[in-house]
Amino acid sequence: MNCKTCENPLEDQDKFCSKCGAKIVHDRLSFKGTMEEFVGPFLSWDNNFWRTFIGLFVNPKDVLEAYISGARKKYFQPFSYIILYATIAVFFYKFFPLEIITDYSESFSSSLNQTSTVAATPKLDMKAYVETLMSYYNFFVLLLIPVYALTSYVIFYKKRHNFFEHLVFNSYLQTNLGFISLVLQVILVNFLEMKFGTYSFLFLFLFLFFTLYAFRKLYLLTFKQIFIYSIKYLLMFIGLYLVIIIIFSIIFGIIYALTLMK
Repeated sequence: MNCKTCENPLEDQDKFCSKCGAKIVHDRLSFKGTMEEFVGPFLSWDNNFWRTFIGLFVNPKDVLEAYISGARKKYFQPFSYIILYATIAVFFYKFFPLEIITDYSESFSSSLNQTSTVAATPKLDMKAYVETLMSYYNFFVLLLIPVYALTSYVIFYKKRHNFFEHLVFNSYLQTNLGFISLVLQVILVNFLEMKFGTYSFLFLFLFLFFTLYAFRKLYLLTFKQIFIYSIKYLLMFIGLYLVIIIIFSIIFGIIYALTLMK
């Protein structure tokens, strides 16, 4: 018997090809076999997703250092991890929208249109604007990762990791936080009806705590050092974040307004 992938000769007891590593399949396709192929690996600890997700909480140093040290099969690759989250998030917000954003956008749109005295001025639909904004959520995720990376690179500059290595670190950390935020939103905002302002403050604390926890493990920092770094990190990140959001919102708003005028 030969391997169906590379034609390498196989023994009858072989479960994997010794040359290309392909799994040897003897049985025909069935419903049970198909479900095991699709669901089984995802739920298994051996799956790279779960090993990466849980590992970033339990042993972040190992996960963060693995990719840049060359061990790139052990964990989920960082940029694929981002894309997976961004894809899930787009569909997630379709099923679990933040009603507070919709309510705010509708009232803002109504008051803005009422105060407009120029007949030729196009009516603005902020609800449609916000929905359009959320449909491009994956681009926002990709846009902000370099901001996180720049922040940690400047703050931890003396630790000798370059900007692109910090890009990898933050791709892992912020994607993990993204998955957590999806679950927290459903539980706290959508089901328990927590105020969005309270939820935002809570998640900001979680974001800061988890990020600095991971860097403390990575660089073996003392509590005194991490306290100083946390203040620097928070101030710098907020400044960069606000600048990026304002610039991007203005650009996106101009493009959206121009499309309404056509």
